[in-house]
Amino acid sequence: MWQSICITFSVCLFGLTNCTVGPTYEIPELTMGIPDEWHNALTKDFTNRGVGVQSWWTRFDDPMLVSLIHDAQAQNLTLQMATSSLRQARASYGVAAAEYVPDITAKGGYQREQSSDNSPGLANFPAVNAKPVNDFSVGLDASWEIDLWGGIAKNVEAASATFGAELEQYRDTLISLRAEVASSYINIRTLQIKRELTMKYNDSLRQLLSLIEDQYEQGTISKSDLEQERAAYDQGITELPNVSMSLQKEYARLAVLLSTDAQSIESRLSTIFPVPRASPNVAVGIPADLVRRRPDIRKAERVLAAQTALVGSAMSDLYPRLSLSGAFGYEATESNEFIRWSSRTYGFGPSFSWDIFNGNRIKSQIQLKEEKTNEAFLNWELTVLNAFAEVETAMLNLILSGRVQESMNDASQSLLEAFALTEQEYLAGIIQKQSLLQAEQNFINAQIVLVEKIGTVSQNLVLLYKALGGDWENGPTPDVPPIQTNTTTHVRSAQ
Repeated sequence: MWQSICITFSVCLFGLTNCTVGPTYEIPELTMGIPDEWHNALTKDFTNRGVGVQSWWTRFDDPMLVSLIHDAQAQNLTLQMATSSLRQARASYGVAAAEYVPDITAKGGYQREQSSDNSPGLANFPAVNAKPVNDFSVGLDASWEIDLWGGIAKNVEAASATFGAELEQYRDTLISLRAEVASSYINIRTLQIKRELTMKYNDSLRQLLSLIEDQYEQGTISKSDLEQERAAYDQGITELPNVSMSLQKEYARLAVLLSTDAQSIESRLSTIFPVPRASPNVAVGIPADLVRRRPDIRKAERVLAAQTALVGSAMSDLYPRLSLSGAFGYEATESNEFIRWSSRTYGFGPSFSWDIFNGNRIKSQIQLKEEKTNEAFLNWELTVLNAFAEVETAMLNLILSGRVQESMNDASQSLLEAFALTEQEYLAGIIQKQSLLQAEQNFINAQIVLVEKIGTVSQNLVLLYKALGGDWENGPTPDVPPIQTNTTTHVRSAQ
């Protein structure tokens, strides 16, 4: 009879545990659909040309840049915080998954009791004397909530998706870190060269002012001409402090990224090298590739998966909960009788609870989770659209800044030739030194603008690599155990 009851109960229990409530997660699709190609005609050449994003920082052919990125990956505090968040998410998954298994507690104790001779229980029995009593006990208590409606499974699914979101956040942090280090380093090299050129420009200004002062002393120019030249000199030399200040800020910025001090960065980069440059030929691919590659999009999708699972978890509270509990142990008053079969004590059986009146609290919780899911879907769509815009903007900026740089190359070359001719005329005695210094200043100004444009092109190339999702596959892997899941997903059609 007991065997038949157990078999019947097991069959019913198996059937109930397959009744999972709540929505089944569907991989999202853009309401407007994913475009087949990039919008702007200027960007179409990027689709299949050039190289991908793998180890993009090595393409600048600058060992110092490679070294700085390597050190930042090992030392950056923000990346370490992202690793810590990932470990927390992994631990939270372990907490959620532990609800699948029974909770077993061991207990034991010893107590010696002495009742009062004058206690109410013995007052009517004067012949009975209260004696000390020993109480030895040891045993196990077990409880297990059966996941009838899939509430535990949904919590585990949500924890798994949250872990995935934190993993993508780590990858996004890694991509941003590399781009920030490269950007700061390019700025430093640009400002170092700009500072050197500005010092040459100021020296030329001083020489020109000295000539003007000599001419004034000789009476060949007026006082107003002298004051105009002094004003031009005073205005021109103000650029050097601004450049030096910007350079110090970049040293400090890079120091924070490498978790070190600005002085060590300045010492490390004291030798001046050209601004890093790389080929702008980047294989961008099609927009659909971006959705699969960018960690921020992947993170938003995982957040949506977690919120969808939490809807099912909230819906499971509408139904009764079934638990199995039991206890087994030994209890005796004498130590020599303690561990005997006759001293055993046990109890087991099922129990259920059902929150049948709660003032619509559960329904409100379900509505809250559903709206959070809708918000997560909208955030995913917004993240995708922003990513498309960032890539197109980065491509356009790279193209246009490259054209400006080419124009400045031509202008700088023309001014160099003009300066060389002016120098020949000065040496031949055809013109005065004042004309030579003015030609030199024009050429130095063009060099300053050119180095700024070279830096801008390199910066835009870094931004394009970042917008494309960087190269998170090639990087340090956090020491966090992975999660194996069997979650089934379905594709949601665009509305």
